[in-house]
Amino acid sequence: MNIAEDVADHPNEERMFLSRAVAALSLQYEAGMSAEDAARAITDGRGDEGFDAVAVRGREIFVVQAKWKDNGTAGFGNSDVAAVVDGLRYLFNRDFEQFGPKMAPHVDELTRALKAPRPRVTLVLALVNGEVGKELHNDTRKRLEKQIRALHPRDPSLVEVKIVNLLDMYHFALEKTQRKVTLVFDLDSPGRQTKPFHLYYGTVPAATVAEWYAGDNGDFLTDRNVRDALEDTEVNSGIRNTLIQHPEHFLYLNGGITLVCDKLGGKGVDPPAKWAPVGLRLQGASVINGAQTGEVIRAVAESHPDEVAQARVHIRIISLEDCPEDFGDAITIAANTQNPIEARDFRALEQEQVDLQEDFQLSLDLTYSRKRGEDEPKPDRGCTMEEAAFALAAVHPDPVCAAAARQDPAWLWEKKNYQEIFGPLPTAHRVWRCVGLLRAVRAELREIDPDQRTRLRQLADSCDLLLTHVLFRVLETGDLDDEDAGPSWWERLAQVPSWVRQSVPLLLDVIYAAYGSRAHLAKAVASTERVPEIAERMYELLLAADSLVEEIPAEAGEPAGESGPGLASLVTAMDPKPPAEAGARAQSAVGSRSARAVTVIVELRLIEEGTRLELRPDTEADYKNLPRWIQEDPRRGVAHWRNSKSAPLVWAADGQAYSPSRLVRRIRREAMGNDQQVQGTKYWFTPDGRPLTKVVEEAPDADRDAEA
Repeated sequence: MNIAEDVADHPNEERMFLSRAVAALSLQYEAGMSAEDAARAITDGRGDEGFDAVAVRGREIFVVQAKWKDNGTAGFGNSDVAAVVDGLRYLFNRDFEQFGPKMAPHVDELTRALKAPRPRVTLVLALVNGEVGKELHNDTRKRLEKQIRALHPRDPSLVEVKIVNLLDMYHFALEKTQRKVTLVFDLDSPGRQTKPFHLYYGTVPAATVAEWYAGDNGDFLTDRNVRDALEDTEVNSGIRNTLIQHPEHFLYLNGGITLVCDKLGGKGVDPPAKWAPVGLRLQGASVINGAQTGEVIRAVAESHPDEVAQARVHIRIISLEDCPEDFGDAITIAANTQNPIEARDFRALEQEQVDLQEDFQLSLDLTYSRKRGEDEPKPDRGCTMEEAAFALAAVHPDPVCAAAARQDPAWLWEKKNYQEIFGPLPTAHRVWRCVGLLRAVRAELREIDPDQRTRLRQLADSCDLLLTHVLFRVLETGDLDDEDAGPSWWERLAQVPSWVRQSVPLLLDVIYAAYGSRAHLAKAVASTERVPEIAERMYELLLAADSLVEEIPAEAGEPAGESGPGLASLVTAMDPKPPAEAGARAQSAVGSRSARAVTVIVELRLIEEGTRLELRPDTEADYKNLPRWIQEDPRRGVAHWRNSKSAPLVWAADGQAYSPSRLVRRIRREAMGNDQQVQGTKYWFTPDGRPLTKVVEEAPDADRDAEA
């Protein structure tokens, strides 16, 4: 990536390039970023407000100001203090428009980090200055620290200032160079594969392996390995005993060593005979499997060199030179499955998992267990990374995530899928509450036809993630990250058992209607092709059920329950009675104190078919957000009436039919990101300026208790 492309042919192009290179190098040094990612973080340019580079890692934000001077005396003065402090002020106020255009790609990540609990900002001053300890004048440092504290007096530790000087950069660059291990050796009895990637296999003397691990090489040779060699394990004892007691059998009893390298070349010329030794040169070599074997061989060689001299080791070498970007990780996973190491073990080491573990402890005083083998916390004291992954997949907006996780749990740990469900970094509150929802769903599912072999029981065994997905959409979740929303959230979870009991038979009907009564239930709820349609239908039905608690009158002698409508009333709502039968029930509906707005309007024909209705804001948030959103497409604020109890509004924006509450909820979700339940009949107005609630209130003999 060319970090100076925008200043090509500028009189100071070289100096600007060097300054930006210093900024990128300092991010590699402080944030542990790759060279490519550090280059993408460069924001130096017009209107950068003192920030030459910006990066985000979880809740930590790195901002860099870099200074280059050819003679190694770059400084940081009062004008630089003012620029950096202004930049921090804009950052904390999220006033990103004040920055230059290069800041735009980072805005979403910065916003998420600033919203996270206890965000941290590291201000890196990257100064090409060789006078260690004298890079900043004492007065300048005091002024900088004072002005930073004034920006956020309630949290003086919010910003940490770090100085990266010329000596730091030199040692870092030197260390990066030293980490590349080159191995030169002869491979005996070699085999070779060139397509699709270069692979050699064969044997080497165990003494050669001992030489690889001798000195500093051993520290860097296992950099790519999932774990370093473990000490005093049963496996190590077995390797050691075989090597000492039966070195001639070692080749047959040990799995050998797998190496990858950045570049693979020959040492001299290829041998004329097929199985003759071949000389190899591995640049950037790393052991990805067999670290324990190598370390034990090195240790035994010191005490029993004669025995090691008799042993041979299987070697496999893979060149990454022409491989895809993540192929090295894939090889490492595959090479370690015998141990076994799984993809989830890699994810447990990701920075966001470390951050979540800390967030659970600090925000909730709970345990978040990342690694396999750790003690799992009791249900009321925390959760595991695996449980969190299932919960986040279930509540993801795309139901395919729930289906894929149900179909194959390993899907969760594939890199792109893992990043989708865990990114951006969720708060501990969000994760814990989503886990609570999944647990509540699973607990109630276990109570459905227990110890029986009914179709409902079969469905209950496999629909946990799908039902969690649908219920998450139905429940109010706008305050999920709010640390003060705990009591209200757990109150909502108390409704989940009732929803689950009603949803499972309904889900069975949905599957039967779509795929027949002999459909394979477990496959249906784990099919990435079928689940989107099933989930959407269930969402529509449960939203209708939610509104039916208020909109559908109770049948004679059958009081409306507080836990939600029965299936009979739900079927009535989604498949209304024919007009004649509805007319016969009209008097009952009008006279009942449970009559609700939509039911009354439909049964009394208070609004003519096709009447144009207009959406008007109801809350302060509505007035702030809805008019501008509707102005972009005026059809968004218009619906036409039809005499249907379940879906009387046909939205002009998409031609689909909705209940008043469901349509308003969708509009507010799209316009404002707010998915709270609403009284939809307060939003829709007739041509004479009356909301639907008023239409009912003014109807002759209509019940005055009209809501949606």
